[in-house]
Amino acid sequence: MPSLAGFTRLFRRFKYSGYLTAVAASLVSIPAYYLLHPITGHGEWIFALAVIAVSARWGMGPGSLAALLSAVEYGLIAYNAFSHSGAVTDTLIWLGFFAIAVFIIGTLVRHREAALVARAHMADELEKTSATTLIALTRALDARDQDTEGHSERVAALAVEIGSEMGLEDAVLHPLRLAALLHDIGKIGIPDAILHKPGPLDEQEWALMRKHPQTGYDILRNIPYLAPALDAILHHHEKYNGKGYPAGISGDAISLSARILAVVDVYDALTSHRPYRPAFSPEKALEMIRGEAGQQFDPAVVQALVRIPEVNKANLGK
Repeated sequence: MPSLAGFTRLFRRFKYSGYLTAVAASLVSIPAYYLLHPITGHGEWIFALAVIAVSARWGMGPGSLAALLSAVEYGLIAYNAFSHSGAVTDTLIWLGFFAIAVFIIGTLVRHREAALVARAHMADELEKTSATTLIALTRALDARDQDTEGHSERVAALAVEIGSEMGLEDAVLHPLRLAALLHDIGKIGIPDAILHKPGPLDEQEWALMRKHPQTGYDILRNIPYLAPALDAILHHHEKYNGKGYPAGISGDAISLSARILAVVDVYDALTSHRPYRPAFSPEKALEMIRGEAGQQFDPAVVQALVRIPEVNKANLGK
């Protein structure tokens, strides 16, 4: 029946917007009034509390309904208990009082909610601004050496492609991209003499270089917006066989994002010029990475890299 369907739709709307709560609160006020009136001589404030509670929790719409019902109910009580002539007057007086209460409380609640939304938006913008600033800093770090310029952004783009190829959702891909962009931020503490050294690093220099994942993690760990990216930043130099750094963890103990980042970081490094060697061809770089599948790299991530169209295209062109 149309009327039944309409009532059902109305019920659902009221249920979720607090109107049923307004009706229930005003109805509960009636027995509460009769319980307290013999003791205190007054119980009108029970209706006022119901109106205030509904207005504060559900807003001005349900609060207004609670005010109307409470005023009518108190008027009916006055009609039956006192005199017929005073019932209408009592109803109007209480309706006016309740309406003012709803307006004041509703306005306060609305302003409070707006302030909370603005505060949350401001916090979000501050976090994003911090992340953007750090990414700009990473780009500046890449630019310290023309051989690594653009490295972080290339790593980010390829890491996201591999993640998509492996079926990762956006909730994982976004932190993965941030981690890729910021994975070398810890190198800000590495002297140029080491970063630009034309030959192999000695053991002391390697010891300093191996600290950059932990340094990057320490720089970023107090930024909530970047929290999901921290693990990959810290562990992107771990090896699948447990012989990496800084923690020496292995296999699935290394997060998938860190395993992806490990492969992409090396692939981009191999295909880029370095002071101590020329760039390898994409074909040769992929061959070297395949040779480390199950040792340095997660085999599943290596297979995903092979399936990336850009990587295949580069290899087929050789």
